[in-house]
Amino acid sequence: MSFTNEEYKAEQVRKAKGLGLKLIIPVLIILLLFVLSPFTTIKAGHVGVSSLFGKVDAVEINEGFHIINPLKKVHEIDCRNKELTLQGVGVPSQDQLTTSVDVTVKWRVDRTRAAEAYQETGSAEALETTHLKPLLRSLLRKAGKGIKNAEDFYQDDVQESMQTQILDGLGSLTGKGILVEEVLLRAFNLPAMIVQGVEDKKRQKQLAERQIEELKRFTTEQEQKQVEAKAKKMAAIQEAEQRVALADARAYEITAEAKAQAEAITIKGEALRKYPDIIKLRSVERWDGILPRVTMGGNAVPMINIDDVTGQTGDE
Repeated sequence: MSFTNEEYKAEQVRKAKGLGLKLIIPVLIILLLFVLSPFTTIKAGHVGVSSLFGKVDAVEINEGFHIINPLKKVHEIDCRNKELTLQGVGVPSQDQLTTSVDVTVKWRVDRTRAAEAYQETGSAEALETTHLKPLLRSLLRKAGKGIKNAEDFYQDDVQESMQTQILDGLGSLTGKGILVEEVLLRAFNLPAMIVQGVEDKKRQKQLAERQIEELKRFTTEQEQKQVEAKAKKMAAIQEAEQRVALADARAYEITAEAKAQAEAITIKGEALRKYPDIIKLRSVERWDGILPRVTMGGNAVPMINIDDVTGQTGDE
């Protein structure tokens, strides 16, 4: 079967149109899949909240890959830990003075209430702005009203009490999908007059402590000197007592010796009186056998009593 040139061209056009129709359908399907996106991926630390024509699904979409209705829109909610810091919040105390306070709150979105929170408020940023910040400021001021004097903010127990009170108050946000884990009071900037007064009081306290330490040191030195003086006194007393004892002993010795000598003399005298011949005997005992020589003038003749020398009398 032969075709004319016109018929051949018409046949080629017809085949091309048929092939084009076959290719267009898959391409349209692929384009439709990409445009409608019947699948979604939720990042780590997030949950997905889906909505269809504005109506929010009550069930959250967890992390990972999911196939969904391509007509639904998915909103990711960040459920990771966050920090909210407020600086320079004015907190009045009972003495009508306002202290500037810096506070930090660690919090996160409750993933089990993410859909409800999104439906009522919106994203995590909206939750922070709408609920967390206003309540935190209110609780901070309320806690400050329980402080009697502004300078009491520097006390550790006061700060701990305020942190606990604020943390308990923020617990009411659980129903809003907000979980508060920690409250930190970072800085207290007291009024200038209070700061000056606190510094003056601190300096006075330090001065008083130094004076007390100096007094203790002086007292210790005086006590040591008293102990040393007492020891010297006791040593002097002991030495004096020793000297008195030695003197008494020496005096007793001399007295005893003199008494003994006197008694000896008395005994000797008594013996000599009773026995006069003893004197003669001792004289003979001491005589060396030489007659005494006496030179007399002229023709004098020496006279010697032989009885005295020999100790004999004429009666013998």
